[in-house]
Amino acid sequence: MPLYSQRFHGCRIDEFVWRGHRLVTMENELIRVGILPTKGADIVEFRYKPRDLDVLWHSSNPICPPGQQIPTTARSDGAFLDYFHGGWQEVFPSAGAATIYQGSELGVHGEVCLLPWDVTIIEDSSARIEIQFTVETFRLPFRLERNMSLTAGSSVLTLNERVINLGATDVAYQWGHHPAFGAPFLGPECIIDLPRCDASVPEFAKDLKRRFPLGPVALDRVTQVLALESRTEDVVLFTGFAEGWAAIRNPHMGLAVGIYWDTAAFPFLWCWQAFGGCFRAPFFGRVYTLALEPFNCPPETLQSLANRSAARILTVGEQARSSLELGIYETKAVISSISAGGKIS
Repeated sequence: MPLYSQRFHGCRIDEFVWRGHRLVTMENELIRVGILPTKGADIVEFRYKPRDLDVLWHSSNPICPPGQQIPTTARSDGAFLDYFHGGWQEVFPSAGAATIYQGSELGVHGEVCLLPWDVTIIEDSSARIEIQFTVETFRLPFRLERNMSLTAGSSVLTLNERVINLGATDVAYQWGHHPAFGAPFLGPECIIDLPRCDASVPEFAKDLKRRFPLGPVALDRVTQVLALESRTEDVVLFTGFAEGWAAIRNPHMGLAVGIYWDTAAFPFLWCWQAFGGCFRAPFFGRVYTLALEPFNCPPETLQSLANRSAARILTVGEQARSSLELGIYETKAVISSISAGGKIS
């Protein structure tokens, strides 16, 4: 089978050189997804084709060709923010702030978001496409495999993933996803729909320009999206999920973005609400985004979790798996449930 079939209808895969990067696209009649294997397998486009609407947020700092963006100095917390362009990153094997774990210096949001990934076509037909993206980390001994699939007539992208400990010792890890959504889909008319869960503002957010105090907060207080003019920034932690799903709904557009995930793998949902109030470098007030981020841990460093025996650990040769779906839906109604396969009610 050739690497890519020559097909111009139904499900299809294509590859381009875009801004000097390798760009792989997956699309069908309803959505187009763009992935950068040369930069973290970042998802840089999630476009709903009937509206020609990319629902992801894109930073004011653009993606530059590989090797052409040279930071003036090395950051003590790692290079993530130098190369953060918005979109959707995978976060592994550490998350949040920089840390040192078992002698390895780990920058903000870990390794895989800055590494090149390999690409293998698993299935390529007009009815269904599937691609496997793989990467091995440098500073901790892991392999991460991400299988992304799309079926004809569906506006839902599916990710099935596996991490493997390749080392000869047990190692802790943090794992999650960082999809950030933005205008024109995101606006002050938007609402976050959630199942029954608990909400709190963690210590991690203590220095932000918050509208909420640290600690527990009522769920209905954190589900309204604010305008850019509010100049606020919060991180809200959702836990205790009866079901693993969340949605951002724009009733004016009659459109919603819904995410469904495996709560055994990701029992926490981090929610970054940056409504014009992120004034630290490199943003300086130029961020209007809402991120829904399923994680296997609260927002602490890997070393902090390990110190209190709260980190997830993979033993020698052990594997961990996860599944996640992201879909776009035509609806104005409140979403009360999302289930596997992108079914909403």
